Amino acid sequence: MVVFLVTVIVLLMGVIVFLNIQFYREKRQFRAKIESMHIFIAEITRRQSGQRHKVQLSDALNEKLKSDNAVLSREIFTLNYELFDLLSKNNGLQK
Repeated sequence: MVVFLVTVIVLLMGVIVFLNIQFYREKRQFRAKIESMHIFIAEITRRQSGQRHKVQLSDALNEKLKSDNAVLSREIFTLNYELFDLLSKNNGLQK
């Protein structure tokens, strides 16, 4: 009976050692995965920052184009008005 209990105790201690070794292996693997995820997140954050900068430039360019388009439209309207005014003064609109 004592031999059986000693065998069970030794077997259980072996299982505990095995599980402890397995735990530390999984812990190392987890740390490696976490490190690769940190690198991946840093890369994504860097890309996102660059894209945000591009979007800001695009928005600024879009606003500039809208304002320039409005100015250009007003100037074209003014030139057309002056052209018709000049033609009407010189009787250029008659057939």
